[in-house]
This record gives sequence, structure tokens and C-alpha cells, in this order.
Amino acid sequence: MQITVENAGGCKRIIKAEVPADLVTSKLAEGYRDINKQVQFPGFRKGKAPKHLLEKRFGKEVHDDVRQTLADEAVKEAVDEHALKLLGQVELVEAGDIKGGVPLLITLEAEVYPEFELPEYKGIELERETPKVEEHDIHAELRGAQMQRGELKAKDGASVKGDFVRSNVRVTVGEEEIFAQERGLMEVGFGWIAGLKPAKGEEQLTGLKVGDSKEIKLKLPADFQKEDVRGKDAVIHVEVVEVLGFEGPELEELAVEQGHEGLDAWREDIRGSVLARKESDLDRTIEEKAIQKVADATDMELPHKFSERKAAELVQQQAYRMYQQGQPEEVIREFLEGTRDKGVDEVKGMLKRAFVIDAIARKERLVVTEDEIQREVGRLAQMVQRPVDEIYAQFQQNGTLGGMREELKTGKVLKMLRQKAKYI
Repeated sequence: MQITVENAGGCKRIIKAEVPADLVTSKLAEGYRDINKQVQFPGFRKGKAPKHLLEKRFGKEVHDDVRQTLADEAVKEAVDEHALKLLGQVELVEAGDIKGGVPLLITLEAEVYPEFELPEYKGIELERETPKVEEHDIHAELRGAQMQRGELKAKDGASVKGDFVRSNVRVTVGEEEIFAQERGLMEVGFGWIAGLKPAKGEEQLTGLKVGDSKEIKLKLPADFQKEDVRGKDAVIHVEVVEVLGFEGPELEELAVEQGHEGLDAWREDIRGSVLARKESDLDRTIEEKAIQKVADATDMELPHKFSERKAAELVQQQAYRMYQQGQPEEVIREFLEGTRDKGVDEVKGMLKRAFVIDAIARKERLVVTEDEIQREVGRLAQMVQRPVDEIYAQFQQNGTLGGMREELKTGKVLKMLRQKAKYI
């Protein structure tokens, strides 16, 4: 079989194969022999039907099978001879009529792995902030533990210090809304509102009743999570839905119950756990910035048809992340249904990132073993309190195992980039 491969631009390749006449004849004869062994015509013993009857009854099926078989062999030879790194399925574009004793020309269209050079990805210069544990972080943890042992009850009249208000909250900078939450719970007299500390914050929620609205002005802090609005004037919009009073144990009592010497010791324990969580969150932020820098510095042309298929895979990977975070199955199902027809253009940045991660993983020989898959399934099963075999079967059924493998591999690459980064 004579094979030629044409570069049709980008990742597209045209494979042309000229199949010798004797090979076409041999494949056709083989196809009819196989059919003859399987069928029986009236008046003929099984396997003894004349060729003209087989051709009349099964000619199209045999020709289609032979055409596909020869196309598959052409692809294999093209890969072997031209070292093609195929992406996805090869498409049969054109093939002439198959006739014994006549050569056959086959044209196929394929997409190959994008050819690109990785930029330097070790020693990327990045800024790393120092995480801080704020008073409201510790207070929120304390209050959360206290709420589990107590009860919030709706009350009439205006709010006083120590009460809670359930409110619809928005934070705006000019016309831009940077935060929104419905029925958010806030403590009256604490000073922090929607994670922000306005002037006289301890007084801002005092005296509010159901149905009241209030606008609280402040300047956003220099370390606000959304960098482009840091230091800008903002407004917290509060609409009170409910005023609640708390009935339950005091914090000092809970501290002793939980094995601490006192409230101060409990606060320090919480400070350490919150700091560890913030360090972990910061690591994830650093990793995303690192891979984005590498992707931005990488020049590549993405394969269009493969991009469509990869887009669907990336959606599955996101679904796994949602499961990992403990989100309800109905939420994940709605996400999958809502993103079923997501356009390729929306995920091209993710695709480029995925190709870069895959290239780094291959270069650094970062692989995910079956033991690592099993450990991760076991961890998730314990988290949701379901049998390991049940979780594994579910992941196999919905195709999430592939997303898990990709996520674990991605984690290894991102961790390496973070550890090798240069912090300024």
C-alpha cells in the first residue's frame, strides 16, 4: 500500500492511500468467505452458496466492510511510516468503488497533536502574598460551632447587638456588582459585614427591622481578593429579610466541652487551622497563575474537531471536581445538562492549558498510577460515606474516571510549577 501524508495546515493532515489490485481482490474474497460460513441459502449446504448469490445479497455489506478495513490499515501504515500522533478518530473522506483486480484510492482526514515548543516553565517569577487570619475568620468559626448547639429564632422589632439579620446583600463598585448573596446571615454588633469592615461596623446593623434597606459606604482594602477594585469606593446594599435571636450555650462553655483550656486556647487552635486553609488556597492561586503564564507564552494552533471532543471531556473533568467538593448529584447533573452544547470558543483557553499540562507531564514523566486512582476513589468514598466499589462503578458508568486521572495528573504538574517558581 502506497501512503502519502499532506499537511493541510495547522493540525490537519490528509492521508492518501493507493491499495494494490491484488490486495483489494484478496480482501473481497476473504469477506465473501466469511459471509459464506455464516449464512445458508435454500438448496445449498452452509458454506457452499455460489458467489453470485452472495454478491447479490451481501455485496454492499462486504464492500463497506472491506473499504473500512483497508482504511484502517492505511491509517496504521501512515502512523508507522510518518510517525503521526493522531488525535481522535480519523475520518474517511473518499474511496472509489471496490472492484476485484482494480486498485483502490482512499482519502482520509486526520488531526494530529499540535506541534509547539514549551517555553521555560521552571523558575517562573510570581508574587506570593502572606496570608492573614482576620478576627472575623476566627469569629465565624466560633459562631458556626455555637450555632450547631443552639437555635436561631425569628423575633419582632428592631435588631440589637448579639442578634442576627438574614439579608439579601450586594456589594457594588460604581455600576459593577462584585458580590451578591441572598438571605445571607450576619451578626449584629460584630463589625464585619459581607466579609468587609466598614467604618462604625459595630453599629451599622443595629436597629434594623424586617423590610428595611440600608446602604453602607466604604473603601475596599488594599488586599481585596478582586485586584482590579482594590482601594476603590464601594457600597454594601442590605435588605433585611429576617431578624433572629440566638438561644444556646456560651462560647466559654463550648470551649471547655471541646477539650480546650478556655476560649483563648480554642481561638488559637482555630487560627492555626484557618491559616493552613488559607495557605492551601494560596497554593492553588499560585498554581493557576503559574500555568497561565506558561500557556500565555506558548504559541500553538488548536485542532478544531478534536477541540470539540476535548471540550466535552473538560466538562466531565469539571463535574468530577464538583463531586470532589461534595456538591449534590442533582447540581452536578444540572451542570452537565447545561454545558452539553458549550461552544468550543469558550473553552479554547482551557484546551491550550490542557495541552501545555500534558506536554509538561510527558516531559517530566509525571504519570498517575492505578494505585493513586484507587486511593482517590477510597478517599471520596469515605468522604460521602458510600462503599468504594459503588463509587468506582459510578465513575466508570458516567465516564468520570478519565476526569479523575486528568485531574490527578494536572495536580502533579501544577504542584511542580509552584515548587519550582521564583517568588519576588
